[in-house]
Amino acid sequence: MFTMGKVSAAVVLGGTGYLVATQVMDVWEEEFRFGYFPWVSLGIGLWAGWTIIGRRISGRSNLSHVVAYGLTGMLIMVLMGLFIFAGNEALRKALGRRYDNPAEAIVDIFPIAGDWGMNLLHPHILATLVAGGVLAALAARVIDRIWK
Repeated sequence: MFTMGKVSAAVVLGGTGYLVATQVMDVWEEEFRFGYFPWVSLGIGLWAGWTIIGRRISGRSNLSHVVAYGLTGMLIMVLMGLFIFAGNEALRKALGRRYDNPAEAIVDIFPIAGDWGMNLLHPHILATLVAGGVLAALAARVIDRIWK
């Protein structure tokens, strides 16, 4: 069902995804072609805000639940992003004939995601993720109380 709480959570978490993607691009050590990385991150944030945070938030949620929903939505956004981008990299390597069989490509998703996840461990990126997740849930709660 369409609610303004879902819309606000999606917009804030989508913006957080885009902002974190641009921050990751700044700290990336390799020469890498990012392509649609920020825009896909925006889409993942929109999805996570709508389905994870927006579905759980109501005007009656207390503050501890709101913070927990925000952090959960942020964590799901990060894990989904790592899975999508690591899967894309494994597919790129597989099309370049770097694996002997498909199982190697699937198993290689996890080390790629782990290596790329290390780029998220900078303090300013972690602070942006936590603040964005909590702000998305708080905005969804406040707006859900205003617009029933």
